[in-house]
Amino acid sequence: MFGRLLVVILLLSGPFAYAQETVEAGESGETFTAEGESGAVLDDVVVEAQNEVRQDVEKQGYEFELSAAMIDSFLSEADEAALEMSPVSGLKPHLNNIEDLASDQTPHYWLPEVVSTPVARFYPEPEPGHDLEEWKLVITDFRGAPFRTFEGGDDVPDELVWDGFGDDGSMLRPGYPYSYVFTQKDEGTNTYNHAGVSFRVPALRYPRGDDLVLEFSGGELFQRHESRLRIGGEDWLTHAADVVRAHPYSPVRVEVEAEELALAEKRSTAVAHFLADAMQLPREQVEIDFVQRSDLRAELDGHVRVVILHAD
Repeated sequence: MFGRLLVVILLLSGPFAYAQETVEAGESGETFTAEGESGAVLDDVVVEAQNEVRQDVEKQGYEFELSAAMIDSFLSEADEAALEMSPVSGLKPHLNNIEDLASDQTPHYWLPEVVSTPVARFYPEPEPGHDLEEWKLVITDFRGAPFRTFEGGDDVPDELVWDGFGDDGSMLRPGYPYSYVFTQKDEGTNTYNHAGVSFRVPALRYPRGDDLVLEFSGGELFQRHESRLRIGGEDWLTHAADVVRAHPYSPVRVEVEAEELALAEKRSTAVAHFLADAMQLPREQVEIDFVQRSDLRAELDGHVRVVILHAD
């Protein structure tokens, strides 16, 4: 091996043409250059090596003494010591240390945000150069019918806040398109109308009595006329699970409306299974309720509500 390396050095340091001597290549007895030949042909040189690094890591054990009195207690020093070593406060409810959780799960910042009330804010401006007598802001549904009306005299407010409820006390329907018209009349009976652009809310969070409701358009969660969740639908339900997790003592119910009763039942079961898996709960702890209801806008494919009962 050493002889081969020596030949390489000689060839690189100067011309080696017309060598008069032969150089043996180690123990093989083969020659690299014969008499009268120019140049040389070298055998492949392979250098093998193995690096070994040894690192000793010493881990200290964690030990604590147990006694019958300690095990039988509801709050033990062993529990506190173990939780200090692995501070996961989300485990405490399952270790007899019940506490009110405000969702200790890592927030899902990439998820779409569910709209909360108030749904919209309007900033009307009075018609310049005119003495107004009255004004009116009408929010219309997809048919163009009035849904919510704000009105007043000659003083136009700087801001109007809409909580999403209609004049009849019903909540707007997620997925449905809404629009608005702002109307002003001056003392000369001239009328000025300003129509707004259409808008819709895909998902909505709102109070219903003592309950907290997260409502979704069926088309946001499911494939058309199916009970299979869309990828975007799973994102919406993951957000719903985060909200439910912040109310650990409140029962949960899933309410589904669909064009067909069988489809509504399948969808309610699918949503209940998803929420139970996400929160590691028995499926029976998520109630379901499903009804058949013809939707005025069939392309929206029904509605789904996740209801947190008696939300604190």
